[in-house]
Amino acid sequence: MTLNEYQDKSKVTVQKYNSKDQKNFFLGYLGLAGEAGSVLTTLKKLIRDGDGFGTFEDKLTEELGDVLWYVSAIASHYNIQLEDIAQTNIRKTQDRFEVLDLLAIPRFDEKYEEQFPDTFIINFVEEPGDYFSKVKMIWEKTDSKELLYLGDELTDNSKVPNDYRYHDVFHLGYIAFLGWSPVLRHLMKLKRKSDPIALETEDRGRPQVAEEAVTLIIYNYAKGNKMLKVSDRIDTELLNMVKQLVVDLEVSAVSSFQWEKTIIESYKVFHQVIDNRGGRVLVSPGTRQLKYLGK
Repeated sequence: MTLNEYQDKSKVTVQKYNSKDQKNFFLGYLGLAGEAGSVLTTLKKLIRDGDGFGTFEDKLTEELGDVLWYVSAIASHYNIQLEDIAQTNIRKTQDRFEVLDLLAIPRFDEKYEEQFPDTFIINFVEEPGDYFSKVKMIWEKTDSKELLYLGDELTDNSKVPNDYRYHDVFHLGYIAFLGWSPVLRHLMKLKRKSDPIALETEDRGRPQVAEEAVTLIIYNYAKGNKMLKVSDRIDTELLNMVKQLVVDLEVSAVSSFQWEKTIIESYKVFHQVIDNRGGRVLVSPGTRQLKYLGK
């Protein structure tokens, strides 16, 4: 029996009620809450009685069936098919929790001549300033031994020191794990000028602003969560907010799982850089790796 076949059969068992206080379909919501409570009661009995609750599987099957009936009744009232509900839920849970092989995911710039190097090294150098410490970001070009300064020196831009001067580590993480960073494309002179559409829609101002907004929002979230020093999970609400900020950009194709891994792994390197007050970071979109190399 398919979900839709079940739904068709369950429709004919929906009752009419005598009460005039509420529309009939309100009872579906109340029934769903009640049956969810019955599922918990079944669990309580298992915990209490252990093996003595010999009919646990049968009772749980019955109670979950009642939950499904009320879900079907509510959906039918709005002409929503259970199959559509199931498919929507699977897409949502796969986006959030399906473990992906990042190497199997194409890089956003693989079709362009202006690609991020498969592997490169960025050196963060901290120096004292008149009022605030400042950080330089230096690209160590291994082929030519050239040292290129990327962007301006950064401070925390805060009256209270907070290490945000090292936030470019997160942009490097986006390159390593997502193959994306309009900000670093600009600084490394890798805008996709060979494709006017990609240049205009993905590599200019708006995407750069979106990337900085993503970085700041995640950082503010981290401040309230021990700077993610002991975390291996990110709240789904934050991941949804990040995805809202990049709607219509190429990176909108990135799953919540990818974002979570990117954030967690980038913060590991971020803390190593802070602990050492700078140092060299290996960035490899080719192998999807971000690694602290030391000073």
